[in-house]
Amino acid sequence: MLKFLIRGALALALGFGFGTANAAPLEAYGSLPSIESVVISPDGSALALIVTIDDERRIIVKSLSGPVLASAVVGNRKVRNVQWAGADHVVVEASITTEIKDTTYVDEQWQAVSLNVRTGHYIQLPDQALDTLLNVVWGRLQPGADGKKAVVYTPLYVTVAGNMQYKSGHMDLYKIDLDTGLASRVQMGDNQTYGYLVRPDGAVVAKASYKNNEATNDATWTLSLRRGSSWQEVDKTTDARNTPELWGMSPDGQSVIIDTWDKQNALWRPTSVTLSDGKVGDYIGPPRKQGAQIDEQGVVLGFTYRNGELVEYDFLEPRLKALWPAYRNAFKGQQVWLTSWTPDFSKLILFVTSSNSAGLYYIADTKTKRVDPIGSPYPKLAPADVANVKLIEYKAADGLTIQAVLTTPKGRAEANLPLVVLPHGGPQGQDDVTFDWWAQAIASRGYAVLQPNFRGSTNLDHAFMEAGNGEWGGKMQTDLSDGVAFLAKAGTVDPKRVCIFGGSYGGYAALAGVALQKGVYRCAVSLAGPSDLAGRLHDEILKYGEKNGTIRYRKRVYGVQSESDPKLKAISPALHAKDVESPVMLIHGKDDTVVPFSESQKMASALKAAGKPYEFVTLNGEDHWLSNGATRKQMLTAGMAFIEKYNPPN
Repeated sequence: MLKFLIRGALALALGFGFGTANAAPLEAYGSLPSIESVVISPDGSALALIVTIDDERRIIVKSLSGPVLASAVVGNRKVRNVQWAGADHVVVEASITTEIKDTTYVDEQWQAVSLNVRTGHYIQLPDQALDTLLNVVWGRLQPGADGKKAVVYTPLYVTVAGNMQYKSGHMDLYKIDLDTGLASRVQMGDNQTYGYLVRPDGAVVAKASYKNNEATNDATWTLSLRRGSSWQEVDKTTDARNTPELWGMSPDGQSVIIDTWDKQNALWRPTSVTLSDGKVGDYIGPPRKQGAQIDEQGVVLGFTYRNGELVEYDFLEPRLKALWPAYRNAFKGQQVWLTSWTPDFSKLILFVTSSNSAGLYYIADTKTKRVDPIGSPYPKLAPADVANVKLIEYKAADGLTIQAVLTTPKGRAEANLPLVVLPHGGPQGQDDVTFDWWAQAIASRGYAVLQPNFRGSTNLDHAFMEAGNGEWGGKMQTDLSDGVAFLAKAGTVDPKRVCIFGGSYGGYAALAGVALQKGVYRCAVSLAGPSDLAGRLHDEILKYGEKNGTIRYRKRVYGVQSESDPKLKAISPALHAKDVESPVMLIHGKDDTVVPFSESQKMASALKAAGKPYEFVTLNGEDHWLSNGATRKQMLTAGMAFIEKYNPPN
């Protein structure tokens, strides 16, 4: 009966609906997920999750046997995550766009509250402390215990005097009582420390530090192990372009796992550091690109890797390693994510997506061998509303192989289709053959959607990612149009009916596609796209100083040595508005702290001065990530109306 109890009870309590045979409206794709961050309690008796109903966010804690144990309506707040901390507490993380006076610029600041499931009482974390510290979350919230009291351990920034830029504070490790919100310092750090590893009983194991070296314009990353009352430095590097990461503890508790650079195979690989002697050991697993699956206590349970179109797991934890194949094989040909579990792995929460599904959460009982559905993030989308998705490959003009995701509308032959190119952000990111609400929304209107993993993307090896350096407006751009040409030659799309629509770096690519290229796109829609790279770099140097990790990264990916390099102007769309031959739509959130709102304002002013057709949509109260339901739908509705106007699907 578990299947019917969970599915029926959640559908009733949360107001879920199910898709119909009719075509889904655009907002069915653009709405925030109905459920997300589904996590199971340590004893396996309850679920905590984020629920959205009519753009209103709620936190629900629900017993598997039926009743709702606790709930809270949080309205339009940007809730980011929920997690259990012991049997009786759920920690909720949310963010707000703001500055911290005399400490930070305007940024997205994360905060946390603790919900006592038994009493319904909320408390901010931290609510009080003996130190002058910031109650913002800048690191891992790790559940633990202080005797019988439930606590979390997390790094907090302690202010002293003056501005953070002048190194007037330090990142310390704190223990926070989940009922009182009282924060007590466990370990003092410094202005170079950014992360700690601690056992559930509060014993500090390791820390990671990052020191910016202004004299040599590089940085030093250091791993240190705790030895009594002092620290032992066990690993240090300054020569890597990307710093290592302190991932967590090994399942047996005898080692720390970090990633280190394998020069021979030119990739980052998981590596063990023995706690007893601080020795950096051998690489773990085969030489392939891997991510880590880490539990709330900072234990590395295993690794993720790509196998064809799907991401798979290679577990270190012996119980999971034995259990996983049966549950993975229950969903052959589908993407299966392990999203939550009980400490004894008696219950697992899975999220499964496929080429004809918007995804579904399941609960797996590893003792009874049952796998039962919980609910879908997009309950208004039926399989008929999910377009066909596949991975394709084509050659760029210089012979480099480019992988791309192609989505084609249901019910239409893959011939002579109108096309929307949808480049991802980053640019160090990637698109996969999984449900993508943005691509699916476009395809639902009758368009093919091409999502190229252009050079600079992270889908292949490190060399492929590095191949994007210096290619903004260059080969990264032609990698997109080479994909258009490939599909046109195959007869899949009509090369005269192509638009480009992208966000962040993808927004830049959309602008560059009509400002720096000719005759490819009938229209361009840029969401939060940088338009003046020279001006942006200048502003960031003023904020951070020239000898800074962010500035070094910008110069490397732009392929320049200074802000005065003429190349920056050559690849800035706002400085080439007179060359734009197609209509442009600019969409930007007023609260964007990643790509300033001014970047779209600059492009709008340049287009206006050049007498070019454009529209400008402002998303009030929106950040860089489309975190609000109303503005996400506003973006999608405006963007699709613009594309349908200048590139009709029929």
